[in-house]
Amino acid sequence: MASKFDGTNRFHYAWIIAIAGVLITGAGVGIFNSTLGVFIIPVTYELGFMRGQFTAYTTISMITMVILMPYFGSLFTRFGFRRIALSAAAAVGLVLLGFSFSTQLWHFYALAVVSGMFINGMGMMAVGILINKWFDDKKGVATGIAFSGSGLMAAFMIPVSNMIIEAYGWRFGFQFLAAVTLVTLMSVILFIIKDSPEDIGLKPYSVKKEDGNVQKPASPVSVGLTRAEAIRKVSFWLLVLSVFGIGLSQAGAHVKTVAFLNDIGYSPAFAATAASVYMVILTGNKVVIGWLMDRLGALKGGLLMGACCAIFPIFALFAGYVPMVWAYVVVLSIASSGATILGPIITARYFGRKDFAKVFSIVSMATMTGVAISIPGLGFVFDATGAYDLAWYLIIGFGILVCVCLVGVHIIRGKEVL
Repeated sequence: MASKFDGTNRFHYAWIIAIAGVLITGAGVGIFNSTLGVFIIPVTYELGFMRGQFTAYTTISMITMVILMPYFGSLFTRFGFRRIALSAAAAVGLVLLGFSFSTQLWHFYALAVVSGMFINGMGMMAVGILINKWFDDKKGVATGIAFSGSGLMAAFMIPVSNMIIEAYGWRFGFQFLAAVTLVTLMSVILFIIKDSPEDIGLKPYSVKKEDGNVQKPASPVSVGLTRAEAIRKVSFWLLVLSVFGIGLSQAGAHVKTVAFLNDIGYSPAFAATAASVYMVILTGNKVVIGWLMDRLGALKGGLLMGACCAIFPIFALFAGYVPMVWAYVVVLSIASSGATILGPIITARYFGRKDFAKVFSIVSMATMTGVAISIPGLGFVFDATGAYDLAWYLIIGFGILVCVCLVGVHIIRGKEVL
């Protein structure tokens, strides 16, 4: 008797994996990266740190994470998702617990190194690799669903964490987040996640033919390039440059929207409202953009991301007019969606599944390097010029460069259907 989750019925277990991805990116990335901002004031006030000194731990964690990304690609290939993700979940949960007992600045820095060593095991790269194993078709929608968890969890946990800190203090706040992270991730990874469809006798999800009885053959896992082959291709480095450009374009604006709007004369309340609307749209856009990637294809979908990177700074330059603020918010949300969704989809499309984890690890490394440069980069531009205008002009150029690189990838690799 066929399982209700197998490929012969309407519902494939791959969609359970995508929904599980919501919880993994939410409890991992959403909690660890997005909720910690509420701790800045209470921690620095009690322990006497400068804010810049304290928040430097995020840079330490990110640099460590970027350096280790290629190694995690090899680890996922060798050991599978579940074993790596379980170790990562335990480590990141214990890091949050460790924060609650920290009293010196170096304690936070040391724990940041530990988090950077392990967070790749359950972050966007990890979930992107998992989705690629489970989906031949609808990868865009599935990736968008899975990646939406970071925004959804952050939107819920930020006010909850703030209330807990106000009632019980920041140390208990870290302990609460540690418990939520460990319970959520361990439960999902142990009881829901399967490394591959073959582990439960299935093939990757594939759209059925019109007769409704026979599925398209799954794309062979052996098709594509190894990492050693890919890094010798000009097309691969064009892809790397394009995702680096998207990360560089959107990340600083993503973080500094409130400060930017305050600087040009808007009230803190209006700026916070705009930022909240941006987060809501961004969460929904991850699913919508994933669907569009499936409909439009890798090239057109990628060009949409690149075009938005070039367009949102134009709206920023005219953000003194309120309608331009909302246009900026909407277009930036599309560009920010591309920073996470584009990489796994376009890597699989042009370089195949044969060595996806290792190839995608380098692509992810490029994305996060762009992010790591962008966030302080906008700050340096403001410090040097007193405004963000120069940054907006530079981002327009990066958006155009993204489009040119994606066209180059398509011209070189587009005829080789993988």
